[in-house]
Amino acid sequence: MVHFPHIMKTLSSIQLLIGAVAAAGLQTAAYASSVAEPFAYPESLVAGRPVEGKPVTQGIRIGSEDVTLESTPIRDLAKKLHFSLMREGDGDYTRDWTCLTTGSGSDDFSVWLIATCSPAVTEAQMASNGLSPRGKGTCHLLKGSEKNVSIGGVTPGMTWEQVLAKFGQPTYAADDGWYFWSTSKTIEEFSNSREQMNWTGVQLEKGKVSRLFSSQATNP
Repeated sequence: MVHFPHIMKTLSSIQLLIGAVAAAGLQTAAYASSVAEPFAYPESLVAGRPVEGKPVTQGIRIGSEDVTLESTPIRDLAKKLHFSLMREGDGDYTRDWTCLTTGSGSDDFSVWLIATCSPAVTEAQMASNGLSPRGKGTCHLLKGSEKNVSIGGVTPGMTWEQVLAKFGQPTYAADDGWYFWSTSKTIEEFSNSREQMNWTGVQLEKGKVSRLFSSQATNP
């Protein structure tokens, strides 16, 4: 397990940024067991050092809904968009997530919303059906304008030039096809100092975005 020493108090979502996603049980409902799991974060994520500054994005847009990391309650969103949630963990560690999709075509993509140790969405992922097919499980079909989904204006299938136009130069480029925009900032609130970290990543395959994500954690 890789830790960031200067934010050891940060919520347990950091634990999910490395390695495969493990199923820990504790489902909200029987039907939720078939919901497709999010993809695993690349180990290269922690190779680059975060820089101080403003995140390139802090959420995901689904149709007219702006989902802000660490702010938008995932259960309220589930009710509004009519999707089911999967839960794993118990006690000090819980994670809720859902999978959404724009369709089954090669030009369509899957979307994951994840809330780790928080009632609010802490992570958002997107993956191309054609370049990065998802694993087993179902995803809620988005309809109409809901299919207009992006993380900071970036979607699967975009070119590197289009990504640069939205995010600018990455803070770190790995040798596995992943590019990262990792930032940290200190939030001063009265006598309390809080550290906020944001990780945004884009994977390129065949010159186009195959996967992308944005995750954020702030220590209490």
